[in-house]
Amino acid sequence: MRAALISEYGQVPEIAEARLPEAGNGQVPVEVELAGLNPVDIAIASGKVDAGAPERPYTPGLAGIGRTPDGRRVWFDLPALPVGSFSERCVIDPARAIDVPDGVEPADAIAFGVAGMAAWLALEWRGALKPGETVLVLGAGGTVGQVAVQAAKLLGAGHVVAATRSERGRERALELGAEKAVSTDAESAIALADELREATGGGADLVMDGLWGLPAEAALASIAFGGRLVQVGNSAGRDAHITAGPLRGGLVSILGYRTFHAPVEVQTEAFTTMCEHASEGRLTIDVEVFPLDRVGEAWQLQQASPGRKLALQP
Repeated sequence: MRAALISEYGQVPEIAEARLPEAGNGQVPVEVELAGLNPVDIAIASGKVDAGAPERPYTPGLAGIGRTPDGRRVWFDLPALPVGSFSERCVIDPARAIDVPDGVEPADAIAFGVAGMAAWLALEWRGALKPGETVLVLGAGGTVGQVAVQAAKLLGAGHVVAATRSERGRERALELGAEKAVSTDAESAIALADELREATGGGADLVMDGLWGLPAEAALASIAFGGRLVQVGNSAGRDAHITAGPLRGGLVSILGYRTFHAPVEVQTEAFTTMCEHASEGRLTIDVEVFPLDRVGEAWQLQQASPGRKLALQP
């Protein structure tokens, strides 16, 4: 079967022939209809991700939508290596698979898997968003951030502020419902903290942080008393300079997040809810689908932060 292949860490994947792994321990083969391309796929392929690097050669692809042998159309994740979702077929654990609601097309649902759940569950499950709270979304220009802006409103936030580097990202966040949008391209964390404090009306109650680095420093310096920062990604840097005293004095919480730690039933409810909102026009994400043969082009576009969801179709 045809699949994308990573033979050296850091390289762009190329199309090659691959062999489907044997299904075992309750696993089943799945016909891939659409594979989601996510920043984490590129991070894993760098060989430097903190969760560990897969043995080479391997087919990337953390998640996708496909058909199981019994006819279910499902969103799935964590296919059995060495063959990920960037292939015609892969092997999955059906107990982790989530049914795609009837009437929802794969291209409409693919964004609500890795990216969508990172946003929704960071706010609802990990961040415990309360009605009326002020939410700050760091990294609002990407797919996770765009879902988070909309999710915060749908979950009852009283005020949503978006922060991202690109002007187009800020414009899009305002279109999606953010009341204000702030540039993260600041000279210092102190300067950015002042801007965030003003935009949030004195500090955010809940920060969804997809950036870390200087923007996270600024968010923590401006956060409201008892505020929570949910750490989802670190595209602005792996390190941040955090002063201890204000964390203690402000009863501030920094919460780590990974979707894999959420129970399957929690993931299922979030995915299904997002699909329902999308079908009713309350949640929207731009998705661009590439044929699998153009995986290299899609990969390089993802590395450039396209501001929309990218997917591959075998």
